[in-house]
Amino acid sequence: MIRELPPIISLRCCTRLRLRMIMLLATLMLTCNPPILRGSVTGSISGTVSDSSGAVLPGASVVALQTETGIAHTTETNAQGFYSLPALPVGHYHVTIRAKGFSDYRETGLVLDVNTSLRVDASLKVGGVTEQVSVSASAVQVETTNTQMGEVIGTNKMELVPLNGRSYTDLLALQPGVIPVSSGQYSGTLVSGSLNPGNLSVSGQRESANGFMVNGGNVQEDVQMGTAIIPDLDSIAEFRILTNNADAEYGNFSGGLVNAITKSGTNQYHGDAFEFLRNSALDSRNFFPPSRGTLHQNQFGGTAGGPILHDKFFFFADYQGSRVVNGVDTGLIPVPTAAARQGNLGSAAFSSISNNVFTPNLVTGAAWANTLSQELGYPVQVGEPYSLYDVSSQTTACTSSAQCVFPNGVIPTGAFSAPSQKLIQYIPPPNLGSSSFTTAAFNNTLRDDKGSGRLDANTRFGLLSGYYFFDQYSVVNPYPSASVPGFSAANTGRTQDINFSVTSSFGPSAVNEFRFGYVRNVNSANVPIGGLGPTLSSLGFITGVNTPGIVVGAPQYEGVPQIGFNNFTIGVPGYISTQTNNTY
Repeated sequence: MIRELPPIISLRCCTRLRLRMIMLLATLMLTCNPPILRGSVTGSISGTVSDSSGAVLPGASVVALQTETGIAHTTETNAQGFYSLPALPVGHYHVTIRAKGFSDYRETGLVLDVNTSLRVDASLKVGGVTEQVSVSASAVQVETTNTQMGEVIGTNKMELVPLNGRSYTDLLALQPGVIPVSSGQYSGTLVSGSLNPGNLSVSGQRESANGFMVNGGNVQEDVQMGTAIIPDLDSIAEFRILTNNADAEYGNFSGGLVNAITKSGTNQYHGDAFEFLRNSALDSRNFFPPSRGTLHQNQFGGTAGGPILHDKFFFFADYQGSRVVNGVDTGLIPVPTAAARQGNLGSAAFSSISNNVFTPNLVTGAAWANTLSQELGYPVQVGEPYSLYDVSSQTTACTSSAQCVFPNGVIPTGAFSAPSQKLIQYIPPPNLGSSSFTTAAFNNTLRDDKGSGRLDANTRFGLLSGYYFFDQYSVVNPYPSASVPGFSAANTGRTQDINFSVTSSFGPSAVNEFRFGYVRNVNSANVPIGGLGPTLSSLGFITGVNTPGIVVGAPQYEGVPQIGFNNFTIGVPGYISTQTNNTY
């Protein structure tokens, strides 16, 4: 028997039209089934009801009352005395079982986590309708009907552990079988500009083999396969990590399955406000930099939730802002000395010395010798040493171009190539000793704003739940690829998540869940800020079509090219990535 659904709008529709709409909806649900991850956001309670002799009791009434919202979920035992409530929201429950001619049975203190199954069997005693047997649930509740292996991390654990950045993904390693350190092979874009995307090895699988869900909807980023969104820690009710024996609905993934469930409103108003602060007021400077780097980290926000209509309609909202200014220490970088910038490298630089034996480097190839002759203005022969060095006296042994290519170990500045003359200004001079550079004066800055809202309603159609999440961040990195100042770049991103679900019961033995989710993730990395402006032609490079030089493919990002030396790198980032994901 199909129970007739009440109309959504005030106009009454005929039964035939309703049946057509139901058939159309069923067809869409069967045909529009993209192969994406859908995870359970509920738990279940089941059991068998019998009398004191062990005989099963069919037709007994079972009521599971969620204490936070006051919503009651009812069913009846079947002919075998078995009952099941398969799609219950996570939370705390009291279960009451009634049968005519027997005392009521009531079990309190049940904690139902996401994707867990609790078994509540009851043995009813003969008695009057006013008698009741009450049982308090054990603090430790063992799943006996589910083979999945995994652990639930609840609100208390998340909020009591000090987390730098306040990301639940930093707690994944609390689960046995999760390697706590990433290899870096799948190092995707950091979530919210600075947070761990969760690319960890679970049960020996690849770091890209994990699945990530929020309220049962897929929120996986599509390149490195980490999570695309991390809700505010205060908005997460719990999350579960499945490491082994996952159900068939998770068949797309061989690693861990992480499902975060956000908080919903209750029959009481609750809220909080917070700010977490770090700064450099009491910090010491690092060993090498001459000054102390800046550190200002502020994370602030709040949550609010409660009833819109008692026992029927609830809301929950949250916001978190992050502002970070962090001076980045370059460490000790060997750079050219003042003499080297004028071409004076010293004779020893053109040789190899082993066991006090000097072996000069020699000119090889006639073409190279001819090029040197043209640039230097004096003849250079094949096999001629670049310079000579006296190991015993530690002085140059070549003072004339007739003896070596570079007398006294000095390259004439007139022989410097045009790009070399232009680019040397972007190499910082030494500020520690004669050949080292270090600084912590340039800041990595982060601005991130995220928030979400959730509505839950107990209606004639079933339990309706809607969730919306928004996150936008901007990061300025002073050293995206270059290791010296002057070549900063920006990372920006915006992520949105919409999740809607309807859970409806059709009698004591049928439940239907409909869920729709959509995630849009757009981010850009290494977009140049510093180092732009100078054209390659102005820096001495040959450019243009039909020339042997460089053809500029992206003029908007033209600037100092990325060049790597033995000890440092200069230039704007050579690789700019832009990613757009739409998952539904």
